[in-house]
Amino acid sequence: SQDKEIDMANQIKKKESAEIVDINLLLEDAEAGHNMSNEDMMIPRLRILQDGSPQVKKRDGAYVDGAEPGHIFDNVSRQVYDGEKGIMVVPVTYRGTYIEWKPDRGGLVGDRGPNYDTSECKANEKGKLFLPNGNEVVRTNEYFVFVVDDDGVYSPALISMSSSGLKKSKRWNSMINRLQIPHPNGSGTINPAMFWTAYRLTSVPESNDDGSWMNWEVEMCFDAKSGGILANLPTGKDIYLEARNFRNKVKDGDIKVSADDSQDANDDF
Repeated sequence: SQDKEIDMANQIKKKESAEIVDINLLLEDAEAGHNMSNEDMMIPRLRILQDGSPQVKKRDGAYVDGAEPGHIFDNVSRQVYDGEKGIMVVPVTYRGTYIEWKPDRGGLVGDRGPNYDTSECKANEKGKLFLPNGNEVVRTNEYFVFVVDDDGVYSPALISMSSSGLKKSKRWNSMINRLQIPHPNGSGTINPAMFWTAYRLTSVPESNDDGSWMNWEVEMCFDAKSGGILANLPTGKDIYLEARNFRNKVKDGDIKVSADDSQDANDDF
């Protein structure tokens, strides 16, 4: 019929249009015209959602559909990851610092830096540090990481660990620093860059006399004899090289992290 002939003709035109935009044009135009610098983009923060997190409360304006305590939350894309399955990350850089918060975690005041002198603070019975104005100063360990999905696609993020999370951070740091791989020249071993291997981060329940919460758990994905991400991830070489580049950007202060003035219940334990 005439209608079928018109439909077929339209299909042919669509196919011809698609062929015009071939792979060479796609590659040529990739990222062209974005006009975006590092100042225009934010690195997301990843944190574990708790019972008191607004993202898990259906009547809260910050609610995220399907979010549950124990899920891992990306504060830029607002994506949540299953905490039991966890996420694979490649650590790029690490630093310990001190973060100042308003009373009762009423909002972020600022980053005091890694060399902050805590002598002006007074510790309470739980060892928490408070300034004379009532603000709390919290030791916080931070990791810039690449989050790697099942297909090897990776993207940067920041993970902060404080309070009860510091024990997890110290364990992770020990894993990084104690790793010894065969020396490339065949003699002895070396401690490789932290982005030589990947880690699986999940959430696990913890509790003490003050309450219960969800905390990080860290496990190494590829051990010393495995060849690390270079041998085990389809994009391992790309990740390794980009991690070297990203590390320098962090060092030069070129990376801007998404602000996140929310703190969850696990920071109180």
